[in-house]
Amino acid sequence: MKIEKASREDMKQVAKIIRSSAEWYKPFVHPEDLTHHYVDDKWIKENFVKRNFYIAKKSDKEVGTISTQFFGATAYLGYIYLDINHVGHGYGRSLIDHAKKLCLKMEDVKSMVLIAHPRAQWAIRAYEKYGFKKIMTNREEILSFNNGFMKPYYEEGFHLYQYKLSS
Repeated sequence: MKIEKASREDMKQVAKIIRSSAEWYKPFVHPEDLTHHYVDDKWIKENFVKRNFYIAKKSDKEVGTISTQFFGATAYLGYIYLDINHVGHGYGRSLIDHAKKLCLKMEDVKSMVLIAHPRAQWAIRAYEKYGFKKIMTNREEILSFNNGFMKPYYEEGFHLYQYKLSS
């Protein structure tokens, strides 16, 4: 599998990957937060400039995506998504490994965090298997975490998970 930084042109495929599993979240994600899952051209334009997106390809077929952002000693991993036709092949782990390698190149980054809804058990199992630990469940604590950088990314009812890096 090959993982590359997504170009502006790749963002249509990134959005397609994210939308492929949006229906999985619909039963429990707050209706106002569904725009984080049913992403559109406006989302592409806004997010391409504020996040570093990576796209994973296997045999020239796009299989997954991940985004990274850095806030001091913390890397925020967002949009860890696989095309629903490629779930269960280890591609998610490879995407997180890629983000981890990026983080380890940056001396000041000490941990990676992400958010997950407690009913998204498929995601939580993968994150915990990787080594992420749930550190916060309270909305206000999550929103104030690390000087409040999570405010634009928080989705109602989601929990915060952390993976501590060691070089």
